[in-house]
Amino acid sequence: MDKRHNNKKHNKNKHKNNAGNNSSNNTNKGREFEQPKNLNLTPQARTELKELVALLLKTVYVETTNPKDEWAQYINIQELLNRIQVLEAPLQRKPKGTDKTSRLANIDKFYQWAKENGVKYEGVEIEEFPGFELGLKATRDIKKDEVLFGIPRKLALCEEHEDCMFARDFFKPSNLKLAFVLMVEALKPNSFWRPYLDLLPETYNTVLYFTVEDMTQLKGSNALSAALKQCRLIARLYAIIYHWPSSQIPLADFKEMFHYDLYRWAVSTVMTRENLIPRALPKGEDDNSDTIAALIPFWDMANHCDGTITTFFNMETQQVESSAQSDFKKDEQIFIYYGDRTNADLMIHNGFINSTNPKDKVAIKLGLSPSDPLFEKRAKLLELLHIPKNSELKVLPAPDYISSELLAFVRVFNMNEEQLDHWITSERAMDLLHIDCALETTLESKTWQYLQTRLMLLLRVFPQTLEADEQQLAELKQQKLAMNSRAAMILEYRVLEKRILAAALDYAKQRTKA
Repeated sequence: MDKRHNNKKHNKNKHKNNAGNNSSNNTNKGREFEQPKNLNLTPQARTELKELVALLLKTVYVETTNPKDEWAQYINIQELLNRIQVLEAPLQRKPKGTDKTSRLANIDKFYQWAKENGVKYEGVEIEEFPGFELGLKATRDIKKDEVLFGIPRKLALCEEHEDCMFARDFFKPSNLKLAFVLMVEALKPNSFWRPYLDLLPETYNTVLYFTVEDMTQLKGSNALSAALKQCRLIARLYAIIYHWPSSQIPLADFKEMFHYDLYRWAVSTVMTRENLIPRALPKGEDDNSDTIAALIPFWDMANHCDGTITTFFNMETQQVESSAQSDFKKDEQIFIYYGDRTNADLMIHNGFINSTNPKDKVAIKLGLSPSDPLFEKRAKLLELLHIPKNSELKVLPAPDYISSELLAFVRVFNMNEEQLDHWITSERAMDLLHIDCALETTLESKTWQYLQTRLMLLLRVFPQTLEADEQQLAELKQQKLAMNSRAAMILEYRVLEKRILAAALDYAKQRTKA
């Protein structure tokens, strides 16, 4: 999938910093990479690089407490990464042409490899689509629920493959293990997965590839903080892997060839393409899930549209099977559904947005102040409602506008002591989650006035208005400029977020008047 993501379970795909430090598994020590000539860094470059990565590691561990400091930290991280990338340039893969042409040239080898290894497909092929790069095309009419293909477990790139078992002891989260495995396989000229790897994009549109200017265009948005945290996390993991002693990595020469661009590419590949499959081997001590992250060749060329998840793992046949979620005519692009994701999640982790996303929403950060004299009672009532006292609550598209949790939180936030005492002891406390809950007029008025004010403030934080963004977006579309460009994606994201907030604001105004 080039604009993609799916999982059998809804998985946020957030890479967590739980890298292991286990040196006990050295069964693969001695497997060597075939390192291309003239790609070694000079001793001087290695020394300078080591100093920069040490400074990067120190920078990413500083905890920020406000948006201004978070942004300043991001700028510092990017400046360090830019200097690191310059030094690591000799290690970076050289493009074989345009990303699109080099990938298209590898399709026949991929088909041959897939067939030889048991992939079953009929009526589908990989094709280029404007605005999507590569996708899946129907070569004949396909009916809803018809099985499109089956991919054997042995083709799934994951931690459980014989050549990848070392990764099980290196990380805790499965997606981190998968990213590490992917780097190793990408560096092996004769990797079993080479025909598949050569079909993957060389770069992505995830926030890890955003420039500072790109990120600046997200200022004021719900997505900015999450995007900055993702960039900080991956920079931290890069620095951690860089500082691992070579003796603890059971792969000779890996440290000599490891670089930030490789890790950024591997993480983005995993974020945009992973699926979850059942474990085939017993869980390890640190494993807490019955599924593991995997890359599924062929299946992961399908792009997204709204619908239902139709990809599952068949335990009897031990293969991933995917069926058509609707009828497709010959030569049409075949889409699958990636699962419920907001546009913020899609942009950050997948590198695209869905302009008609029915699951989109905007998060508002709200919390109780410990200095509030009624803090304990408010916290107790929120606990009864299963709402954290500090949380991100959702503003929704029409016709819902305000999530039940957001509405209940604001109601509790605006209660006086008598009202708090009443609802804490009431058997009907859960009614506070409902829009038509019977409340005193003054409390209901204060609730909607608070929401109105908060929504107005959120819209004012943006550098320019919704109307200005809409006009700019309309001009781009009218001129038929590259709407899949990063800048256009960010602009459209801002428009969609502001529309949700503006519609909710109008709704709050109506409720206030009522």
